[in-house]
Amino acid sequence: MNSLSISETKFRILDVNNAYKATFHWLFDPDVVPFSHWLSHGTEEREPFFWIQGKPGSGKSTLMKFAMRNPRTLALLGESDDSDPPWTLVAFFFHDRGSSIQKSLLGLLHEVVDSTVRQLPQLVLHAIAPYRDLVKSQRKKSPNWHFEALQNVMGSITRQRETRVKLLLFLDALDEHEGDNDLLLQLLKEWTLNADGYYVTLKICLASRSWPVFTQQLGAGPNFAIDQYTKDDIRMYTESRLSSTYVGTSSLLVRDNLSELIEQITTKARGVFIWVRLVTDRLAINIRDGSPFQVLSRIIAETPEKLQELYDDTLRRINIQYAEETHVMFQIILHTLERLPLETLIEATVMTSNPNLYGYNWLDIKPTSKTSAFSEAMYGAWLMSRSGGLLETYTAGSHADMVHLGEPNTPIQYVQFLHQTSKEYIQSPRAQVVIKRMAPRVAEKNGYYFLSLASQSPFAWVAPIKLHMMYYIKLTELQNQGDWHIVVPFVRDITTAYACDLDWWLEQHQNRFLNYIFQRHLKGYRGIRRTENAIDYRDHCLYLFGELLFLIAANLITLVRKAYTTDMRIFINRFVHDRGLWLMCLLQATIGGPNIVPVELQDRVDMVKLLLTLGYPPDTRMVISTDLAVWPTTENAGQISQRTFQDSSKGSTPVEYLLYGLGNVELSHETRVAMLNALLDYGAKVRAPMVSYCAQHESAEILRTLFQHGVGMDQRDDAGRLPIDYALLREDREVLAVFAEFQSEPLRPDFLNSDGFPKSNSKETLVLLSTTMYAACGHPGLAILLARCDIEDHRDERQSLERQSLEGQSLERQSLEGKSLEGQERNATLPIL
Repeated sequence: MNSLSISETKFRILDVNNAYKATFHWLFDPDVVPFSHWLSHGTEEREPFFWIQGKPGSGKSTLMKFAMRNPRTLALLGESDDSDPPWTLVAFFFHDRGSSIQKSLLGLLHEVVDSTVRQLPQLVLHAIAPYRDLVKSQRKKSPNWHFEALQNVMGSITRQRETRVKLLLFLDALDEHEGDNDLLLQLLKEWTLNADGYYVTLKICLASRSWPVFTQQLGAGPNFAIDQYTKDDIRMYTESRLSSTYVGTSSLLVRDNLSELIEQITTKARGVFIWVRLVTDRLAINIRDGSPFQVLSRIIAETPEKLQELYDDTLRRINIQYAEETHVMFQIILHTLERLPLETLIEATVMTSNPNLYGYNWLDIKPTSKTSAFSEAMYGAWLMSRSGGLLETYTAGSHADMVHLGEPNTPIQYVQFLHQTSKEYIQSPRAQVVIKRMAPRVAEKNGYYFLSLASQSPFAWVAPIKLHMMYYIKLTELQNQGDWHIVVPFVRDITTAYACDLDWWLEQHQNRFLNYIFQRHLKGYRGIRRTENAIDYRDHCLYLFGELLFLIAANLITLVRKAYTTDMRIFINRFVHDRGLWLMCLLQATIGGPNIVPVELQDRVDMVKLLLTLGYPPDTRMVISTDLAVWPTTENAGQISQRTFQDSSKGSTPVEYLLYGLGNVELSHETRVAMLNALLDYGAKVRAPMVSYCAQHESAEILRTLFQHGVGMDQRDDAGRLPIDYALLREDREVLAVFAEFQSEPLRPDFLNSDGFPKSNSKETLVLLSTTMYAACGHPGLAILLARCDIEDHRDERQSLERQSLEGQSLERQSLEGKSLEGQERNATLPIL
């Protein structure tokens, strides 16, 4: 159950504002909209969906929250008796301004499955089998659920016919789903088709903008457009906002004209609540400043009706002296992977938009130092003046990884865009034109660059940024945003405890590989200052190793190429060739090190080639504890690779590390072939046991790569067997074809000794084995056997094999024809459904 629950999937529902008192009650009036009729009769009429559509910012999310929490919803669904189960309400609100799980189909499935089985424990049985499969494959008690597993669980729940259940789903902001909306609707329709109306009853209330994809598939069913019914609600909302501002003012004229201002706003809003909020915020400032009615009325009249134009006007009104901070702040919010506390956003913005403000040498400052020039009371005013009201704060409990910011579980103020429309506007080229005019010095830099710079800070507020620092640096590199003279000093001090809080970072990421290297081998060296004129080359290389290991783990190819070419050659020439066996693992880290940045951002092959180009030896060995190795899944393969690895007291070469699968990651087949090509091009050696292992377990392409680089086929392993012997027993057609392609005359069969491996050259053995090989593999297997028979000494055997080949081909054709006829007859007898 704990593995199904993700707290972030519940955040958006909590963040949505509650409806103002006395608003939205028309939802349950059957003479206004058909919602109440759908609740009470939708099942009988086979209308599983109800769609609430509307303009951006028209209050759809607030209405959805109002509907799911209003007791009239359950009342209209009908009373339940002893034989009839009660209705279960489940909700998920997509949230584009949130984390990836909050705007994904995976997040929807997590929340729907988790909420359903928690409220209906009898359904948890449908999740047990997939859970056990995940535990087995991932080898942990709380596995990560993937899309297919969750989809299967929900499909099983809706198809079951043992337990009676009634489900009402509220799914909001479908237009904020980051993915294929056709797939989303198809999945929902599949659930409703699975429900039979007796054992499983399912209703789904949806809300979204009026996009074509939703109109085409939901427009024919019961629905309404919210902005057509909210004029009175906007009037009440506006009155409440302005009335609270007038409290304490002495302007009787303004109070007397309040109703006129409210009417102006209500008429001009055209059903868009977010427009009303921005306008009333402006009016509130002027009211507090004592502006007369005529000024307030003119503000409303001059405010653009369209949201885009209103956002343009809002951005232009920001004080020009704050323009650079405005751009930096918006970019950080747009590109952060972690929701940011208000303190973190402000401190990061000030630091990165004003690089000379503090003038600190980061290594001279301890993390506990206080540097903020802000008090908590100043944060809100700062945010309003720099964002123009396009950003807002909300309060939530702290993450476990936010302990640097205060006591665990204490409420923290986080920052997000005021509305989805404000985020879309800031991302638009239209907004970028305005910002470039206001802040040309920083306008070309994006959020990944600013987040990379902010992660250098040693202070507590930086924790949620530092958590993803290597990801930000990698994206800065990919987008050519890098001022490497700024980034390099930070990376070069990354192993210093004060500069990076490395222990905390390693603990958060839980990378056994990096933990092993840093904790075992660099412990005791991180407190020493690295100097350019280091006398002790061992200390110099220890620092350099830590830097390079981080760069390689984060796949920062450009940074290595631009800033570390000279240092890399020093490391190789003065250290790797002479001493420090455990430091000889940069190639192994490149091949199988942990994924610090997402796989789609990596080019491990290019990094391998770069290291080899700089002169890194292709056969350096690495000794690490075997519990860091991930053995192949095939039982025999695991025994072979583990035995070979453990028997080698000198450690594992990069080729062995690659082919035996000793790394912490699963590489694609194309990546493995490319890496092997690069290593062999630079002279990497391949020992006999490795060739035998590949013949038994690897793909034909891997073997072809080995043979193309001259790796011998006649090398015997520790058991005295040839690679061809393993290939024959494996009975893989493509692998045997490679051996046939590269076969050489010296190869001799050792057919079938007492333990099942080939030994004898007898005619009977050849005929028996060739029959088996041909049935399983066809001609390539037979071709190998023919090639391994001496033409002069075994002419009779060769003729027998050739005759066997022709007979086998004939039998195979007859068998295929018979199966085809049999299939046609069977299909002809099937009833037409």
